[in-house]
Amino acid sequence: MHGHNFFELAYITGGTAEHTLETEVKTISAGDYFIVDYGCLHGFQNCKNLTLINCLFLPETVDETLQGCRSFSQLLQGCLLKYYRMSLGKARLARVSHDRDGQVGRLMQEMLLEYQEQKVGCYPLLRLKLLEILLLTLRGLIEPENERPYSTSVQEVLEYVNGNYQDSLTLGTFCEQKHYSVAYISRRFKQETGVTLREYVQKIRIEKSCELLEDSDLRVVEIARRVGYEDIKFFNQIFKRRMQVSPREYRKICMNRAADG
Repeated sequence: MHGHNFFELAYITGGTAEHTLETEVKTISAGDYFIVDYGCLHGFQNCKNLTLINCLFLPETVDETLQGCRSFSQLLQGCLLKYYRMSLGKARLARVSHDRDGQVGRLMQEMLLEYQEQKVGCYPLLRLKLLEILLLTLRGLIEPENERPYSTSVQEVLEYVNGNYQDSLTLGTFCEQKHYSVAYISRRFKQETGVTLREYVQKIRIEKSCELLEDSDLRVVEIARRVGYEDIKFFNQIFKRRMQVSPREYRKICMNRAADG
């Protein structure tokens, strides 16, 4: 994984891949797009014929007063966009948006052509098209598609995992307590969340370990135990598979990022 000193807008035009954005791992495909913050760690893996358009920009490209802005949420609440008065919280934009009507894709293609041809007025036009993409993205955040809630059984599994991730979790024990069929719950969980229960447990544990690596001085072996892994070798394997760096490397990156301000 890597980070950089600018914003990155990436639009997927074809193929598939797994994209890691901080601790979030998403499968991406054509029509998906995302904006990466300053210093935010991200990377691609398991790419299959992946093609994309990348737009790298500084915040002052959108407006001069935004110089020094370091997160997409700050960007949306700054200057030309501040009239939305929308609180996006402290977290980076750790989600992938989807271009439902093709507007963002069309704008990205127009920006690419404009940049390649370098005609008179190229950069003012690029700025306007970028601003339009940001506004369309903001609209999607304010007015998201209606999302079907999880079924009661799957919601119970999610709550069970989120509250007990540090323990030795077995679906059999949960199903016995709730009088569910293991096969039924396994199938429903994968259908509704898009991942297996094992994958979800790993996701939660690695997210929690990232928080501890960044916010505490605990040794890696102790962090592994606190999130449910007694086998440090296995923990290191799972961590590197999901984050593309080892736990120690991740901590070092976080320390360097904090030192850089």
